[in-house]
Amino acid sequence: MVPGMAAGRSAASTVAVLVLAACLAPGARAARGAGALAPYRDLARGPAAARVLALARSAMEGHWSGAAPDTAGVPDWPGEPAALYVSLVRGHVTRACVGSTAPPRGTLAESVRELALAVLASDTRRPPVRRDELAGLRIVVAFAGPGEPVADPARVDVAREGLLVGGPDRHVAFLPGEARTAAWAVREARRVGALEPGTPPEYQRFDVVTVIEPEKKPPGGGSPDEED
Repeated sequence: MVPGMAAGRSAASTVAVLVLAACLAPGARAARGAGALAPYRDLARGPAAARVLALARSAMEGHWSGAAPDTAGVPDWPGEPAALYVSLVRGHVTRACVGSTAPPRGTLAESVRELALAVLASDTRRPPVRRDELAGLRIVVAFAGPGEPVADPARVDVAREGLLVGGPDRHVAFLPGEARTAAWAVREARRVGALEPGTPPEYQRFDVVTVIEPEKKPPGGGSPDEED
């Protein structure tokens, strides 16, 4: 578990750790406009999405092999830099996630590379990702829009929208589909310590655009990404 940190100079200097299904992060920046993620939706529909994912995987593999990450064809930020998360998932279970509710500094390639390396060992509630398990995990890169304060978290559609829950200094960010319900998200935020006793909770909804690797079919048949 990582407490909220002030923004620094490197691409991954404001890093949050996924705790079960939630990313622990500093508070979100103010809204930047309804169309903030439009360029990222275009990126997700085009060939650049595969290049972003390939960069993330090559950076992770390079952690062990020492090879330089493959940055070929990776664009820079398609619009105003957005908050960024990199996750590793197996089926519907998140293995690890790091991210920042504030846009990282540096190019998109630098930011993805830094977070791809950080995700391997920064989830302190779980063991570091092993080299032998990486091939069985899918990579998710998520671009998050600006937060919008809401008085009642039940008004957030957690299947389609992101939800931040927390106090003045720390939030837990739930990406779309990660929280079972808004009430569950609030309980989880209390469990991981993002809500201090006696501190009134704060809630924000945010839009998210994700790119995700396709499911891998295991050799010999069976269900992809099947849990052991």
